[in-house]
Amino acid sequence: PAPVWVHTAPSDATLEARSYKSVYVVKKGDTAYRIALCHGVKLRTLVVLNEISSPYLIKIGQRIRLPRPTMMSSCLVNTPSSSEQLDADSFDSGTKNDSVSLVVSPPALPANKVVALSKPPLRAGTKFLWPVRGKLVSKFGPKPGNRRNDGINISAPFGSPVRAAENGIVAYVGNELRGYGNMLLVRHDGGWVTAYAHNSELLVERGAVVARGEVIARVGQSGNVDKPQTHFELRRGDEAVDPYAYLSWQ
Repeated sequence: PAPVWVHTAPSDATLEARSYKSVYVVKKGDTAYRIALCHGVKLRTLVVLNEISSPYLIKIGQRIRLPRPTMMSSCLVNTPSSSEQLDADSFDSGTKNDSVSLVVSPPALPANKVVALSKPPLRAGTKFLWPVRGKLVSKFGPKPGNRRNDGINISAPFGSPVRAAENGIVAYVGNELRGYGNMLLVRHDGGWVTAYAHNSELLVERGAVVARGEVIARVGQSGNVDKPQTHFELRRGDEAVDPYAYLSWQ
């Protein structure tokens, strides 16, 4: 029989990437994901346009083509510099392997999943509230095997409440970041951001204003963990800090 040729329609990312209208020069601390996120572009579009292959490593000074003129104005998450980049497949979190960074070469994250809203509400306390009552199973800082935990991991029974550490605005709700499962990001007054990962349920929507102590999720085992727990990160501006020094039970 005669051969049959099947035409496959190009993906949205390919169509969007066929032309570019602006260029961004990579700076220290940038990753492909961070650039895509901050410019409101899908990671898939960015890597197609710039012919960047997995694990999407980029170099300082590299010129990155963007499909439309944008302003880098809505960055919520700091990521490792190019010299610190590691394949996400090498990371788990909790007791299998400690979480290393909030964002490490993740898959495409739709821009409409992250919001940069108006100024968050004022904080209710001088310290942040512990998000979960449980056992600390992984501390902040360097780990064996040239790994690092940019937060802490707290084990607790499946379904236990996960509470907002402070008044804030929900900036991200989703599960696109490999290894972290169902995750929330909350922005707080003073340039603080908190992250809550491995949840079984996410109980708030992006853009929601949450109060200190409000239940925003349920402890789970989503992502690369072998028992129910919460991976919690605290960042001020671009710097991940040890949450333990900033947390209070009240």
